[in-house]
Amino acid sequence: MCTDIDRIAELAKEDSQRQFYSIAHLITAEKLYEAFRSLRKDASAGVDGVKYAEYESNAEENVRQLHRRLVEGKYQAQPLRRVYIPKENGQQRPISIPALEDKVVQKAVVDLLNAIYEQDFLECSYGFRPGRGQHQALEEVGRVICTRPTGWVLELDIRSYFDNIVRDTLIEMVEKRVSDGSVLRLIQKWIKVGVIENGKMFVSKTGTGQGQPISPLLSNIYLHYLLDEWFEKVVKPRMKGEAYEIRFADDAILCFQNKEDAEKVLSVLPKDANADGRTPAREMPQVVCVKEKQQDDADGE
Repeated sequence: MCTDIDRIAELAKEDSQRQFYSIAHLITAEKLYEAFRSLRKDASAGVDGVKYAEYESNAEENVRQLHRRLVEGKYQAQPLRRVYIPKENGQQRPISIPALEDKVVQKAVVDLLNAIYEQDFLECSYGFRPGRGQHQALEEVGRVICTRPTGWVLELDIRSYFDNIVRDTLIEMVEKRVSDGSVLRLIQKWIKVGVIENGKMFVSKTGTGQGQPISPLLSNIYLHYLLDEWFEKVVKPRMKGEAYEIRFADDAILCFQNKEDAEKVLSVLPKDANADGRTPAREMPQVVCVKEKQQDDADGE
């Protein structure tokens, strides 16, 4: 039997320009309960201090009350709790931990929006997608380098990506597919909510808060339009030779047959990665760690 979310996916696939203006009603109490059950039981608590086991003791009633607040417009996102985890380079990565009920609602919204955006995302994207991951991305890099005429590779990274996403641009991108005001208001709440660190409240003007369940999907939507579609629709038709993109989250490998093509993209990438011609180039998060590698040298490393 076709579920409501399956039908949303079918409609999104049939018409890539369709806008969904009435989907919030699909965030039912049952979907919220499923979302709760999918959370990690050992995850750290947010500012509310509520952990999975505590909420689980009266989960059905808690979820019913949460759903009621959503329907009545009384739901409020709580501030994020900021923690730091060590990175491989010795630096610290900031992680923003939401309150448990915010995780529940975000997870339910992600499941709903995935039905739409999985029809839009390109094959080059591997990060934070159902059934895809780093192993498939690495396999694709190997396939392209070993079986296609690849002579030059650009390695691309984006500095502090989750913290530097331009929110107004992000919302404009979401609105290309989702015009439901209730869903848009939820997203606005989550990306604008403040962060509590050492007992102090901080509110930033950019970013989505890495650590929130909604953030990976929003980050993919952002780079889908700014990078993936730009490379597919603007870059590749202008290349003299073959060109390929493989992206995992905010890391990407760009492969080229010709050095001239690689140099051309390298020269415009930090300032020209806008897919539709409307988004100002400055709204692309800062591109750093762009490394040019000749394939012969890379094979010998």
